[in-house]
Amino acid sequence: MSSYVFMKILESAPHRYDAGINMLSLGRINRLKKEIAENYISPGDTVLDVGCGTGTLAILCAERDASVIGFDISPQMLNIAQRKIEERHLGEKIELREMGATQMDSAFEDERFDKVVSTLVFSELYSDEQKYVLRQTFRVLKPGGLLIIADEVKPNSLLKRSLYLVVRIPLAVITYVFTQTTTRELREIERAIIDAGFGMIFTKRSLLGSLGLFVAKKAER
Repeated sequence: MSSYVFMKILESAPHRYDAGINMLSLGRINRLKKEIAENYISPGDTVLDVGCGTGTLAILCAERDASVIGFDISPQMLNIAQRKIEERHLGEKIELREMGATQMDSAFEDERFDKVVSTLVFSELYSDEQKYVLRQTFRVLKPGGLLIIADEVKPNSLLKRSLYLVVRIPLAVITYVFTQTTTRELREIERAIIDAGFGMIFTKRSLLGSLGLFVAKKAER
């Protein structure tokens, strides 16, 4: 599974995005989103969804009685998200914004959010962009707030990396044909999170170690 590969293809047909990503992750990404909402979002939380896409995770958080701001650079994705939100009558709980992750410094004030969540976004960013977004998430989180990331990562073991590359190499070729870009699975993301000032409190991997969940905390004052 290569999230960046299929997101770049599926983003050209946003109405197929949810079904496509769920199928290609063998249902794991949707389960991770539910896990994030159920285990880490509490009633009354203020939540920022970085790269909210079609709004699946934002909706799950709002259904937990959280107030959510979700942003994405794709207006097509946001249109689908808005439609899903209206169908569920969650308009008072979720605010959508069209913007990129690298605009966070001017968009949100310090210590505004209890939780920052992000799925399948950091793997689309270059290393410098990842570091910028991590610094910004640290800034906008309240003391004691959580950062929760689910994304594509490089498997740890040699066997898992070998099996992963069997799938990844042809997908990288497909990506280049469709988008003229290459794929970038996350590497050293835990170190980058720690370097941004967070303390890691939980990590796990699935799908041959290629899909990771990372939970980090901003220290209390």
